[in-house]
Amino acid sequence: MNRVRGFLHSAWLVLVVGFLSVPAGVWAQPETSSSNASRLIRVGLYDNPPKICRDTTGRPSGLFIDLLENMAKSEGWQLEYVDCTWNDCLDKLQSGDIDLMPDVARTAARAQRFDFHTIPVVHSWSSLWSHKKIEISDWMDLKGKRIAILSGAVQQDALIRILNGFSIPFEQVPVNSMAEGFQAVVSGDADVTVANSFFGGIYGRRYGLRENPVIFDPSSLFYATTKGHNTAVLNRIDDYLSQWRSEQGSIYYQSLKQAMSRPPAPVLPRQWLRALISGAVLLLFLLIITALLRWQVRRKTEELRRFKQRFEYLQKASPVVLFNLALPTGRAPEVLWVSDNITRLFGFTPEQTYQPGWWQSIIHPGDLQQLEANMRSMPKIGHGSVEYRLYDNDGTLRYVREELQFLPATANSPAQVVGSWNDITTSREQQDQLSFLTHYDPLTQLPNRTLLHLQLQDALAHLETGQDQLAILNLDLDHFKKINETFGFDFGDKILRQTAGRLKHLLRLEDSIARMGADEFVIIIQGENIAELASSISRRILHRLGTPLNIEDQELIVTTSVGISLFPEDGADPETLLKNAEIARYAAKRQGRNRLHFFSSQLSDNVRENLVMESALRNAIERKELVLHYQPQLDLNSGDLVGVEALVRWQRPEIGLVPPGLFIPLAEEIGLINDIGLWVLEEACRQTIDWDRQGYHVPRMAVNLAVQQIESGHLPQQVLQILQYTGLPAQRLELEVTESAIMIEPKKAADALLEFQSMGIRLAIDDFGTGYSSLAYLKRLPLDRLKIDRSFVMDIGTNAGDDIISRAIINLSNSLGMDTVAEGIENTDQLEFLRREGCEIGQGYLFSKPLPADAVMAFMDKNPSDWS
Repeated sequence: MNRVRGFLHSAWLVLVVGFLSVPAGVWAQPETSSSNASRLIRVGLYDNPPKICRDTTGRPSGLFIDLLENMAKSEGWQLEYVDCTWNDCLDKLQSGDIDLMPDVARTAARAQRFDFHTIPVVHSWSSLWSHKKIEISDWMDLKGKRIAILSGAVQQDALIRILNGFSIPFEQVPVNSMAEGFQAVVSGDADVTVANSFFGGIYGRRYGLRENPVIFDPSSLFYATTKGHNTAVLNRIDDYLSQWRSEQGSIYYQSLKQAMSRPPAPVLPRQWLRALISGAVLLLFLLIITALLRWQVRRKTEELRRFKQRFEYLQKASPVVLFNLALPTGRAPEVLWVSDNITRLFGFTPEQTYQPGWWQSIIHPGDLQQLEANMRSMPKIGHGSVEYRLYDNDGTLRYVREELQFLPATANSPAQVVGSWNDITTSREQQDQLSFLTHYDPLTQLPNRTLLHLQLQDALAHLETGQDQLAILNLDLDHFKKINETFGFDFGDKILRQTAGRLKHLLRLEDSIARMGADEFVIIIQGENIAELASSISRRILHRLGTPLNIEDQELIVTTSVGISLFPEDGADPETLLKNAEIARYAAKRQGRNRLHFFSSQLSDNVRENLVMESALRNAIERKELVLHYQPQLDLNSGDLVGVEALVRWQRPEIGLVPPGLFIPLAEEIGLINDIGLWVLEEACRQTIDWDRQGYHVPRMAVNLAVQQIESGHLPQQVLQILQYTGLPAQRLELEVTESAIMIEPKKAADALLEFQSMGIRLAIDDFGTGYSSLAYLKRLPLDRLKIDRSFVMDIGTNAGDDIISRAIINLSNSLGMDTVAEGIENTDQLEFLRREGCEIGQGYLFSKPLPADAVMAFMDKNPSDWS
């Protein structure tokens, strides 16, 4: 059908422009293989236009057929076509009833059943088409939908795999061809159908369906043969494809262009099409008989009649509108004639087009001036092609490609042009969709990283010296990873969409915003007093994002951290400005999050220092640079040693001892805290046993836990393995966890603490009173000790508030049946107060600073009266 349309289209244009002739090119062909000459090849033929089908005359047609017939012509192959459905063709190919099947995507499973050549013929992807009332914007929209899909096709396996991966229920409607799938949606037997890019791009609109922005399953398409047979044929196919694809203008590129530009066929059931073909054949037969009977008498009349009849048929079936315009001097063009198919294609009647000013009235205002200039230049250029926008009779905006040929004025008529309109709306919409996917984030509809770079380059190029300035705001959401882990990625996506909407409403029209990826956004602002402007906008953002979000009946506050870089102080090119804004954002996070920070050169130096420290810290465990110091814990009444607390230090080469406050936050940030925590636990348990061997009994070893260790869910098993490996009894191990860490993951923390209790391990709350724990929740936890934070102990006797807090914590601990441990005792006044209030255990510089392992033994040899 497509070849016939192409021929009729060409014939029509030849008639209008005066039978212009175009010489045909000569295509170079690979050398003929004598081993394949006169060979009969049975070819499976199924319906999948424009790549493979039968046209309206019943002849095999399509891209794969065109290429194969050109190969067969050169090779001397005899092609025998066997009609079958898609699955029937595959079965016949495997059984050997046919020799070759075109347009097959190669998969691992099919490679076990069939042989393929090496060079793909074309590439394709799959898209979803639905009723115009049904919009599929992402995979979740397919929930519960009836999906028509070609049985046995690669799209079927890919779609099932994707939907099952997302746990999306759906109903599969098997069909034998993509056309049957489209018809199933039209008739209401399915909600959605799947088509490859070739079939969908050309035929989808003819069915009045919506193409949705969900594409998947990029595939390469080949000719396939029966396994173990026809290797020589496949090799010759590769030879032809290799040569044709390397030659511009070869049969490969011409056939591909013809396939992609083939106009859509009318949507008719196969039974109607066969009836029309049969009727056309019968009519042709009658015409031939009539012509023979009247040949001698009315030969010329018959030729003219048949020519006119062909022209009328062509006009009705063609997807191209033809027209003839007069170009009177000093006046607007006038329509002299337009083909009747303008009613079918654009909704106008020919009579409407003859009204004065009609042509100008339907052109998009933005294109009218250019087209009028183009029309005035026709006498000089002779012919031309232009694309523009117009409105059809329903007011719908359409894109057309216009081809014009100038006809000079004669003595009896003014100058004229003949031309054609070809509707290219579908292809332009596809281009727009691809452009959107290239430059925009599909989740938030914001520009992506690529478009942001273009916008920033353009903004920098247009800045006028001494006037407008520019700032970059880099921001991301605080603790967004935990939100995804706790509530799921769908919940996180909804937060990102609402955040993007909030940010857009906070910005001015001249500001630009983009999503850089994950939860990171970048904003470009311009104006005078740029530092003050950037600070003002950033504070509005912090305030707005600090208000609660309501998602799925969950009220959640998601704060943000903002880094700011200024042009030209902090950089003169996009890369530097973006990098420095990101560095400033890291500084805002290190200062506690939910705040803004301007870039400075000092920040850049700090980043470099952090990178060097990060690299060194990653190797610290392997190089045995970490060491433990132990701070004694004493009974405040008897002075006896009740235990020690293990504190990690980093013995960094060429620098010395690095305190934990400088490297533990970095270890948490880069994900090393789990490894360091396990090393500390194992080394502390091993050292306790080693002291035992030397005759020094330390009753209990206290080790701190990080929240990341609890979050992993593996900590109880890891602790049990370490105890078994080192031989330390569980009763001599005490694990300390902060109240804030418990409340970040209360369920995981409670489960872990209960497992530790079942092992016999003692448990303590560290830094009590500095966090935000729920006393009701703590009451239910299996805790043995509360540790009063040093910030309360240090001002005992000088700050009445700290006296009250320390007394309250001791009373709370006693009422819950727990021991109380005071940290940071440095003088006897603090000691006497704690004794008097009932605190049992203490540690601090009054007794001893943290000591290396050898020094602990010397401390144990001292008389308790030395400190009491």
